[in-house]
Amino acid sequence: MISILLPFRNAARWIQETVQSIQEQSYADWELIAVDDFSTDSSNSILEELAKKDARIQIHSNTEKGIIPALQVGLSKANGEFLTRMDADDIMPEDRLQIMVDRLKSLPAKSIVTGKVKHFSNKPVSDGYLNYDAWLNKRVEKEDYFDHMYRECVVASPNWLARTDDIKNSAIFEKLEYPEDYDMTFHWMQNGFTIQGVNETTLLWREHPHRTSKNSDIYNQKALFQLKLNWFCKLHNTDSLAVLGAGTKGKITAEFLSKRNIDFGWYDLEWKKYGAPIFNKEIQDFELLVGAKLLIAIYPKNKKPLLDFLTEKGFEIGRNAWFL
Repeated sequence: MISILLPFRNAARWIQETVQSIQEQSYADWELIAVDDFSTDSSNSILEELAKKDARIQIHSNTEKGIIPALQVGLSKANGEFLTRMDADDIMPEDRLQIMVDRLKSLPAKSIVTGKVKHFSNKPVSDGYLNYDAWLNKRVEKEDYFDHMYRECVVASPNWLARTDDIKNSAIFEKLEYPEDYDMTFHWMQNGFTIQGVNETTLLWREHPHRTSKNSDIYNQKALFQLKLNWFCKLHNTDSLAVLGAGTKGKITAEFLSKRNIDFGWYDLEWKKYGAPIFNKEIQDFELLVGAKLLIAIYPKNKKPLLDFLTEKGFEIGRNAWFL
């Protein structure tokens, strides 16, 4: 059986369609564990009506506000051999659960299965989300998730399947911090999990102006950088560290490192325009780039010239260099 965790808060506009997509799954052996995160709309009553007709649906109340405690409540109620998460405004393609569980059954312990994603909306989907779709789907095709951990969250939060015991035994939900979806992928890496992808689209991701990721400070750029850079410092030796790029992301990175008294060399492609030091650091000519590890705070559309240059300097993405 698959336990599906569904935290929800004020999702009345979409939750019936979301649950219907779960009920229409070709794989029918599931339980839906919905956790109400203090909704003030009719979300709960909609689910109660659905639960009257489908015994696989159970509804619980969150113990305190937020997705992390909601996930913890949901996990404590999970009885399935397998575990997945769904958001209350998205859609499951009808074969998602079957495809994911078939793949996971063929994999060893501490495996995560994910798939491709596709945003949808009643308006044109923004370029930002289309680009993120393409980036995530490229990770599935290349199977290089951990090489790109410090760029973005490499697995969409409602688009993974794991063995429940693997998650429980690693106590991952007990350790989560916001932004929780991104944090979880680092816990997977730290605990020796592998991520495997299926080529099918397994999540239809709804874009709308009320998405939590658009409206909460815990998902803004600075919060993401705080999380990823904390993890970088936890997982890597920071001796002989270099940062390439002095734009917005470079400055956030430099500020973070400076506040923690972590020494680093700072380089930029347009180094001449920075006349004075920033955070007491001089920005140097990128041609002089040296270091044992490199954080890359630029992301050009055509990355080949940059990658060729980094190769000449002895850097390899995922080994001693990472895009931010």
